[in-house]
Order: sequence, then C-alpha cells, then structure tokens
Amino acid sequence: MVNLQALVDLLKRREILLAFAGVLLLLVVGRAGLGFYRAQNQALDDEIALKTLQYEKFSRLIARQQEFAALDQALRKFDQEVKVAHLIQGETPTLTEVQFQNLLQTLARESAVDVRTTKVLPEVKKDGIKMLRLRLSCRAEIGAVKDFLLKINNNPKFIFLQEVEIKNISRREKRFYYLDAVVTALTV
Repeated sequence: MVNLQALVDLLKRREILLAFAGVLLLLVVGRAGLGFYRAQNQALDDEIALKTLQYEKFSRLIARQQEFAALDQALRKFDQEVKVAHLIQGETPTLTEVQFQNLLQTLARESAVDVRTTKVLPEVKKDGIKMLRLRLSCRAEIGAVKDFLLKINNNPKFIFLQEVEIKNISRREKRFYYLDAVVTALTV
C-alpha cells in the first residue's frame, strides 16, 4: 500500500507539475499573442494617423486650389514674358536663325562694324534649351569693335560671346582690326 500511495503521490506531483507547466505555457503564449496584437494595433494606429495627416494636407491643398491656379497662371505669364523678352524666337528654326542674324547685323551696323561673313554653326541642345551659334568675321576700327562687343554683352536678349579673336589687319594699318567671333543665342 505504501508503494501504491507513493505512486499516487508521484502522479499527483506530476499532474501538478504538468498543470503548472501548462499554465506557464498558456501565460507565455498569451503574452506573446498579446504582444503581437499590440504591435499590430500600434502599426494600424500609426497608419491611421499618417493617413489622417495626409487627408488634412490634401484637404488644405484642395481648399487653396483657386489660389494655386492663379499662381500657376501668373507663373506661365511670367515664363512667356521672359521668353519673349530674352530669347530669340521665330516660328520655325530657320526663321529663328534669321532673326538672330538680323539682330547681330543690326548691332554691327549701329557700331559701324563691317560684317564680312557669317556662318551658322550647328546648334547645341541642353535641358530643353537650344543654343544657336553664329560665326562672324568682321572688320572695323578698334573703337567700333569695342562698341559692338559691349552691345552684344549688354543686349537684353540672351546672347553672349563664346569665342573672340581680334587681330591687326597689317603692321602698317594700326587703326583697323579683324574680329572673328562665335556668338551664341538661347532659344527654345
């Protein structure tokens, strides 16, 4: 009977230990599940807060839609004014080149520079802007050359000198000079 009693006591201890281990297992699984639930809940709360902020931002933007439309219209008008005032523009690329040549001829005439030859060089394209290039060979007095270069530099159109070479016509003729230049203009 003693053996039987010891066996029953042993089984009761095992049952108690198994029950205790089961309760511990349930607590660990419950704690892990609760942690997972809280993490998922926090992630959803964060996403809801982010979406709420985005909604408020877009609501403010929509409320200011007319203000942005007016600003866009003003910027487009300013863009067009800048293009008209500062870029060489023609209806076709050929007319644009002719307009550029005419502008340089006018500046040369105003400065008393004799333009001997002009040569259109290949255009260069960068970031949606075209650079028209023109090589000029001129002859004039040094004062006229200086005036011509200043007129190019101070012109409201976006034209600038890319290359310049000034040299004497001869050793005897100190008054007149040759001017070879590559002039560049911006267009779209």
